[in-house]
Amino acid sequence: MRRPRSGRSGSTSRSPRGGRLLALAAALCGLLALALPSAGSLAQDPDPRVVRIGASGDILFHTRVVEAAEAHGFDHLFAHLGRIIGPDEVAFANLETPLSVDEEPSRGDPPRLGAPPAAAAALARAGLDVVSVANNHAWDQRHTGMVSTLASLRDAGIAPVGAAPEQADAAGPVVVEQDGVRVAFVAFTVILQGHPGTRRPDVRIAMWDEAAARRALERAREQADVVVASMHWGLGYRHDDRSEQRSRAAFLVRHGADVVLGHGPHVLQRVERVPSPRGEAVVVYSLGNLISNQGYHFRRGRRDRGVEVPLREPATRDGVWLRVAVEVGARVVVRSVEAIPLWTHNNYWDEERRRAEQPDIRVLPLWGVSDEELVSERRRAIGQVLGDAVRLLDAAAP
Repeated sequence: MRRPRSGRSGSTSRSPRGGRLLALAAALCGLLALALPSAGSLAQDPDPRVVRIGASGDILFHTRVVEAAEAHGFDHLFAHLGRIIGPDEVAFANLETPLSVDEEPSRGDPPRLGAPPAAAAALARAGLDVVSVANNHAWDQRHTGMVSTLASLRDAGIAPVGAAPEQADAAGPVVVEQDGVRVAFVAFTVILQGHPGTRRPDVRIAMWDEAAARRALERAREQADVVVASMHWGLGYRHDDRSEQRSRAAFLVRHGADVVLGHGPHVLQRVERVPSPRGEAVVVYSLGNLISNQGYHFRRGRRDRGVEVPLREPATRDGVWLRVAVEVGARVVVRSVEAIPLWTHNNYWDEERRRAEQPDIRVLPLWGVSDEELVSERRRAIGQVLGDAVRLLDAAAP
């Protein structure tokens, strides 16, 4: 059983699951550049420590997802995820929906997203420790909605990253301690739509800026053993990463990131292991969606070409729970990169055919889907997109 989370808002330290300490780092530091690891140097490390970072992509509480939660409870949406996330993981996702409904959510293009604050506790019970709020939907509930979102997350024991009262602090870092290893998170978005509703918002969102990124990474390395950079970027519904993503990832690794977690395209993109000044790093160009109402029109074996791509493509319902095991010692060593394939269950067609009265949308491990042909098809597609750097798992156990 997971230990209960506790915490309070603000920049003071908190103690979520597993006795982890959460805090915003504040001091600037220098970075000691290290050579690439060799078998001999690793063998001499007297006390290597290992931490596991778990991650998934976009949490999109579209209006129909909220309706499903109202019908079945928010815990129902993430019940299977709670069985996948291990108690020894530092668990991350991108919260692309403010937890406020002061502004009426709508289905436009783009939609205005919003969800009840009760969703925060469900995300915490599922096992999430850190979420990024730096994404294009951050202002969907104006600046007051984002203030409420940050408070709801902190009250639930989840650390938000990517927003703060002052722009200089918006990117973080947020530091989590797990089994004696300190993991720092920083977060940025390259796009921000809408408006905060005032010229002097009470909270600022971390927009991508190289100088700001360098400063945030310096502070992160001062406070932590492992640094994770969250990036909301890329072109929607494209599996190929863009040159802008690759150049920014290289910048992040060069200036201190050990793991780069990308999201935003709403489909999966490749994963690569790259050398870094500290040893080795992992770059995930897109983690796809964790949950959404996208792809609801998909039917296996049919191509409804008259329907918009976000609504018909099964790739928007593909997801993963990615696990990166990082060894910290004289060098940073990536021990393993593994992924559990996920699938968003959506009963849209059951509703259309009057076999269901309420929407049912939830995250499933792919192996829990009853359609064996669908499982085989999506597992193959996920493996091809992620590439050889990732080992796909067919069970939750590490």
